[in-house]
Amino acid sequence: MAFKVVIKDTAKEDIQAAYDYYEDERKDLGEEFLRELVLKFDALTDKPHNYGYIDDEAIIRDVKVDRFPYVIIFEIIEDAVYVYSVHNTYRHPKRRLRKV
Repeated sequence: MAFKVVIKDTAKEDIQAAYDYYEDERKDLGEEFLRELVLKFDALTDKPHNYGYIDDEAIIRDVKVDRFPYVIIFEIIEDAVYVYSVHNTYRHPKRRLRKV
């Protein structure tokens, strides 16, 4: 069964900020970041249950983005994966749940 990935507005804002930052650092680095995100989103459509819980209630999960210091914070509801944030791991770890 393929899951639908729904990217919430808060996550879109995170993605845009990261993209802008990486593009300012080096041309096309933002594009590389987006490609890595797409690979993880594709993985989430196939097997979102493969990733661990990060909250005490066993609801919210995360997956690390390859090559970049980010994790995707998400929840599985029925046949959809809701992405709440794309968190920079250099920031305070408790802030990763700030938008959930």
